[in-house]
Amino acid sequence: MKGKIVRRIFSLSCATIFVLLLTGCNPTAGATEYEVIYPSGYSRDSYAYDEKSPIEGSSCCLQWEKADDYEKTYNYDIHILNENGSVLYSYPDAGSKAMRGSVREDGKTWVCSEHWTAPHHNGYVEGWLKESDLLLIDLSDGELLFQAKAGENEFYITSFGTRCYFYLPGKQESEKLFGLIKIPAENATIYCRDTSDWAQKHTVYTFDYVAEPDIDTSDGVKTRVKFYISENRLKVAWTSFEPVGNEHWEYLEKKAYEIPIAENADERAKSAGEAS
Repeated sequence: MKGKIVRRIFSLSCATIFVLLLTGCNPTAGATEYEVIYPSGYSRDSYAYDEKSPIEGSSCCLQWEKADDYEKTYNYDIHILNENGSVLYSYPDAGSKAMRGSVREDGKTWVCSEHWTAPHHNGYVEGWLKESDLLLIDLSDGELLFQAKAGENEFYITSFGTRCYFYLPGKQESEKLFGLIKIPAENATIYCRDTSDWAQKHTVYTFDYVAEPDIDTSDGVKTRVKFYISENRLKVAWTSFEPVGNEHWEYLEKKAYEIPIAENADERAKSAGEAS
């Protein structure tokens, strides 16, 4: 029994030292990480460095490749490959090392190319998203049907029809002009943009927190938000990486939010129709 206690203390001490070392040399230490989990089971997080990634709902996949002028621009091209690995279509200067794709109901494909600046990670660290490129592509002929950008820290989750859904972290209360102007805090939200009016943000859900919900992560070394995507809803789960015994560690779910998106989309469409 004594030996088990000693090993547990040693394991926890090593984990603590490791975290402290990371904190000293890693500016992202302590930041919340993201993970997106698709219905197929494929997931994407900050440690995914694959050159190829599957297009959810399709036998095709995405591949990034350095652009011809990469040494000057640091741009990447997007290749769409068929199931045999042959290049079907290419989109110059639109790619990145963090890309995701999924086929929507009518067979058209949404591709998100994310531009992160987090060191020691391939993205998916809160606060380090510079911008994203969203492309809607017809896989039957490669036609680019729509292309637009999402701004800083607008984290793309999924699409439903012509609507793209994003998670935006909250903002703490701040001041301007030496405290004369107080800017209230803003809670984290999920909102969508539609291809018909991309500049407009339509709030879908407002969370009950600014930075993170009221959860106990005292036994963990890092926090991760997991976005589970299904046909008509999202599950946003806050987890903490903690010891579970026998020197094993897992992400333990602390709080989860179930958010319908198809219903919200239908309600907005109905309201727009009544207004017209």
